[in-house]
Amino acid sequence: MNMIDKVGGVIIKDKRILVVRKKTKENFQEYIIPGGKRECKESDLDTLQRELLEELNVSVLEAEYLGKYRDIAVFENIPIMVTTYITTIKGNISVQNEIKEYEWIDRNFEEKGIKVGSIIKKYIIPELINRGLM
Repeated sequence: MNMIDKVGGVIIKDKRILVVRKKTKENFQEYIIPGGKRECKESDLDTLQRELLEELNVSVLEAEYLGKYRDIAVFENIPIMVTTYITTIKGNISVQNEIKEYEWIDRNFEEKGIKVGSIIKKYIIPELINRGLM
């Protein structure tokens, strides 16, 4: 079975993180972190830069390794490994390509009825809270 190899940008502002919803024919409700699959022999940073430009029309100023997380992909129901970076961006966010919308969420996202992918819920948000970033 194949595993999705994704690089994701954890963009933080005012103790909230940026999450995106993909345009899908199934109209999934879950938000995920921006980023995407590595192409060929791209480095993590090259993948992150390309994906954030393609999805949000922003460039990466800084990227600090956060962690590598594994789970089952919410959209494809196959294993996924996401290498995540706390990312500082430059530019005004404007959704592009397969991105439908974006949202800034805080640690109380569930009380607001916002659904997120399991990696955000199980790993990223707890880690950011633990570091005092959220």
